[in-house]
Amino acid sequence: MKDFMKKFLLGILGGVMMSLPVFSQNGLPDDKKQELIGKLNDASLVVYKNDEIKTFTEHGLAPLLMYLEDCNFKDTYVFDRTVGRAAAFLYVYGDADYVYADTISKPAIEILKENKITYEAKNVVDEIQNKDKTDLCPFEKLTKNATSSAQAYGLIYKKLHPDTAVVYFTPDITSDKLVEVYKTLGKNLDGKVAVKLHSGEPGGHNFLQPDFVKPLVKYLDATIVECNTAYEGRRNTTEKHKEAIKEHGFDRIAKVDIMDSEGQMELPVPDGKQIKVNYVGSHLKNYDSMLVLSHFKGHQMGGFGGALKNMSIGIASSYGKAYIHGAGVPENIWTCEQDKFLEAMADADKSVMDYMKGNITFINVMSKMSIDCDCNNNPTPPEIADIGILGSDDPVALDQACVDLVYSSKDPGKASLIKRMEEKHGIHTVEAAADLGVGIRKYKLIEMK
Repeated sequence: MKDFMKKFLLGILGGVMMSLPVFSQNGLPDDKKQELIGKLNDASLVVYKNDEIKTFTEHGLAPLLMYLEDCNFKDTYVFDRTVGRAAAFLYVYGDADYVYADTISKPAIEILKENKITYEAKNVVDEIQNKDKTDLCPFEKLTKNATSSAQAYGLIYKKLHPDTAVVYFTPDITSDKLVEVYKTLGKNLDGKVAVKLHSGEPGGHNFLQPDFVKPLVKYLDATIVECNTAYEGRRNTTEKHKEAIKEHGFDRIAKVDIMDSEGQMELPVPDGKQIKVNYVGSHLKNYDSMLVLSHFKGHQMGGFGGALKNMSIGIASSYGKAYIHGAGVPENIWTCEQDKFLEAMADADKSVMDYMKGNITFINVMSKMSIDCDCNNNPTPPEIADIGILGSDDPVALDQACVDLVYSSKDPGKASLIKRMEEKHGIHTVEAAADLGVGIRKYKLIEMK
């Protein structure tokens, strides 16, 4: 009797189970999964979400980038013909949950596994090859040494959009994130490395603090570099400047070099709009590469100060600063026509970029953004909330991105900073630098995960 009842109950249970839909291991009904896989016969990518199916016929990584422009892969089922290392990084960046591939590479599997993305595949290969099967796919080569999904996304995007600069962004303003932004740039600054930052006029307190920059300076085994000012204050001579640096604590985290302490050197600007020569600290010649680490904020003369100002006025000798401010006439340091001064800064930027021959990169920190510069010993208190850290190999795109983030900020405190930027026509430095070929204004902002 017991055996009979057991068989009877099992029979009922089996009938109930057979009436339920069959699910694959990812929770998607098997018949729906097979339907979506079948669509890969006519499509290169199929995305399924909330009973909606999107198909793409573009080749390569283009459909993934197109999808990421509008949304991410969270809560979707993605069906792809070929998933290699590059595609896997894009799925990680897009927060994918499930990926099916007709063909997947072993490196892609490792990336998906590491990021806890469920995957299924019909075929597994060692690597994704190029069309001729003679070498690796170019995008697999491009991302082979990528250390994060954001970095890989930037590399891929730049390759497919050479007319667009890549700017990386994080809203987290910490020392660890500062180092991470530099690493994401993928720029191997080697040899004797300089970190150009603003040492801060004593009395001011918004400048980037030593403890904040210390981990990055140490990581680069770099020397902090500065030049003397052209105005009266506590940084207009080497002796006073060294005292200010000691007072602010920069000398306890790294060696600090006042680059014009032994004079200046000339950098040519043959096609300059306002100046044909830029006078910089003579010690610039002692460095093989440079990180321009800038505190983005307002400025009482330039409208705003970011990478372009730090590279031009910041690297200029004391005399060179007056020369730029006066658009070639140092005596006009305080009276020069505004746009001429801004164009002279762009000219100086061009000369430094040419001199460094690519061995230079840029990070802007958008915190404590007063309408006044760090050269002010009594700056107006910041009104706009902190925004984040941005990095790029392109200083024009970087400053443009910072300006755009100020305008798009939801903080009403932005009004005073925008007013300062507009009153001084600050964007003209960006315009002039782009016209000189220092960089490009069109950019893709990639937020780091």
